[in-house]
Order: sequence, then structure tokens, then C-alpha cells
Amino acid sequence: MQRFGELFGLTAEDVDKVFGHPRVVLKRNLDRARADAYLGQLTGIGMAVSLDALHPPAARPLALEPQAAAEAPAAPQPEAISQGGGAGAATAIPAARAADERRELGFEFTGNGFEFFRIWIVNLLLGIVTLGIYSAWAKVRTQRYFYGNARLDGTSFEYLADPLKILKGRLIAFAMLVIYMLADQFVPLLGVVLMLFFFAIFPWIMVRGLAFRNHNSAWRGVRFGFDGRIGEAYKVFLLWPLLGLLTAGILFPYAMYRQQQFVIGNSRYGVEPFRFGGEASNFYLIALAVIGVGFGGGLLMGLVSVVLPLVGPFIMIATYLLIFALSTVMMTNLRFNNTTLGSHALQADYRLGTYALLMLTNTLAIGLTLGLFYPWAKVRTARYAAQHIGLAADGDLGEFAAAQRDEVSAVGGEIGDVFDVDLGI
Repeated sequence: MQRFGELFGLTAEDVDKVFGHPRVVLKRNLDRARADAYLGQLTGIGMAVSLDALHPPAARPLALEPQAAAEAPAAPQPEAISQGGGAGAATAIPAARAADERRELGFEFTGNGFEFFRIWIVNLLLGIVTLGIYSAWAKVRTQRYFYGNARLDGTSFEYLADPLKILKGRLIAFAMLVIYMLADQFVPLLGVVLMLFFFAIFPWIMVRGLAFRNHNSAWRGVRFGFDGRIGEAYKVFLLWPLLGLLTAGILFPYAMYRQQQFVIGNSRYGVEPFRFGGEASNFYLIALAVIGVGFGGGLLMGLVSVVLPLVGPFIMIATYLLIFALSTVMMTNLRFNNTTLGSHALQADYRLGTYALLMLTNTLAIGLTLGLFYPWAKVRTARYAAQHIGLAADGDLGEFAAAQRDEVSAVGGEIGDVFDVDLGI
């Protein structure tokens, strides 16, 4: 087990997960030569290895014991490696994937503003009547509406959270807020201590919130998951931002890079992890673009205000909206275009012009209707996201989801902690 961990660069905890379950896929979509190379490495460290077919031909699939691995016929089909059969065993599984199976799939959003308005107004009124207690059920109803109307490859997403668990988390958060407000009012020093305490537990809250959200999100009967560790969360959400502050902002883009690595890289679908391949330099480019727009807008406001003082505030507002739109577009494209799930790749093509127009019209409509346009604005934003985010699928997603269901069942449920409260993340 130790040599296996060293070979694949795994921690002792990860090795225990692999060897503690009857079957865990290690590698997919390998050609025969690479599959044989993995078989040789695994048998070389003492693991019992066999070769099984995922998509067998008409004939009975060939099963190879370690001694017969070298005699395997050189069938030109891709392979996948999986551990199976208990501790000390591994299985290599052919998974035939032709190049023409790669498909560009777009997300769909089928909701409409009037439908969501009815949900939203009922949620709002019941939240007021129940002094906020109904807000937990309101969140579940809202999430289920948006998840249920978001579709990929013809299948909707699911939101599975229990409102009572959300209510528990919100009561805890509310109690903490009340304690802080009272302390700040009557014992200012205690208020400062509590504020520092809240900052100190923020990474823990982030991990719990992400774990809760992912665990209660599913597609085709397979839940998502989050396996981030508390120690790493303290580095990316506390240490690196603090270093950014101490370096006058120079390390803030790098802190954002590390945060995206942590959030995306520790997320998974079933047991298949997401991967983030973005570079730190991409985040510095976003920061430079935002600084450039802010500087240009400030300079323009200063020049125009000398001649037309009343126009200055409008330029300031326009600059702020442009900065928000630009950062959202660049960050969204960066995150999705550098995220993969196994052999599948996410992609996004947000555009500054169309997104800025969407944001501007939503803001104006919400302001002119005193907030009543909010449901339509939320639906329009969700529809824009679905139209500009897609998935380059390598093969049949139905088979991929089925494989994840099998693997989750094989490992006896979810890998990682499952938390029972939602703390508002």
C-alpha cells in the first residue's frame, strides 16, 4: 500500500480509501500500450491485477491474471485501470471511446419569470409572517425550481437538501449575529474579539457550506461531493488573502487562484474529481483589466466633472457596472474553460457586451419596479448562463453517470464528510 501511494503520489488517507473498498476506478481512456504499462507497474509492486471489459464485444470479455498479462492480445482499444477485488488487487477495464463520440452539449434553462414570481412572492410573504423561519423552506423551493429547470443532455439537476437542516444552520448563524451585536453595543472589546473569532472560523464555514451544497446537488441520480480539508481551507481563505493585504494587493490575484484550485479541485461528481488547469497569470490579467477600467473611468469622471458636474456620478456608476461585468465575464470564462471532469471538459463563452446589457437592464428594471422585477432578473441571468456554458462530452454521459453510480455503490456511499447543516454559503 505504501509503494502504491508513492507510485501515484497519494496520501495515506487516499490509499486507505482505494484499498478499503472492493472496486475503485483509477484510470480511464487508456490505449492498450498504456494500460499494459500500468498493469506492469501495479503487478511490480505486488498488486493482483486483472483486465476486464467495460464495453465487451460479442465474445466473452478477456480476463487476465497477473501471470497472463504479458500474453494479452494487442487489441487496439482504449483502456481504463481500476482497483478491485479487495486490498492488494487492481483491475484494468477497456472503455472504448471513438474520437467522433465527442459532443458539444449546451445547458438548457426552461424556467420563466412569471412561474418563479409566484414562488418568490409566496416565499417572501411566508418569510415575513413566520419572522424568517420559513426562509429555509423558501431556499429549498427556490433551489429546486432552478435546479429542476436546468438541464444537460436532456436530464434535469436535483436539489436534495432538507429544509430542517438549513433552518438549523440559519438559527446558529442568527444566534452568532445577535451575540456579536449585543457585545459590540455593550462590551466593545468583546465585540472585537468575536469579530476576530468569526474571521478565524470563516474557512471552516466555507468547507462545511461547500460540502453541504455539493452533497445535496445531483444529476442522473448521482450526487456531487466536496472533499476539501480544513487545513488547506485556512491557507487559501485566510493565509493567502492576509499575505495579499500585507503586500499591498500584489498577492490577491494569486490568492484567488489558490481559492479556485481548492474549490474546483476538491469537488467531484460521484467519485470522479473535477480538475482545474488555470494558471495564476490568468488571474493577474483579470486584475490588470479591472484596474485599467477603474483608472480610466476615474480619469474620465474627473475630466468631465470639471465641465459637467452632474454627469460625474453617472460615469462613476457606469464604471462600477463595467468593472463588475468585466470581472464576472473574465472569471466565469476562466473557471469553466479550465475545468475538466475526467475526459469531459466544461466551456463558457460569456461576452462583455451581452452580459453588461443583461446586467444593466436587470438593474434598471428592478429599480423602476421597486424590486418586483427580481424574479424575472434571476431567470434571465440563469437563462444567459445556460446559453453560454456547455460541456464537451467524451462519449455517452448516460454511461458515465451509470459508471459513477456503480462506483459510489461499490465504495459504500460517499467518500468524504457529509455535513448536516447549511451555514449560508
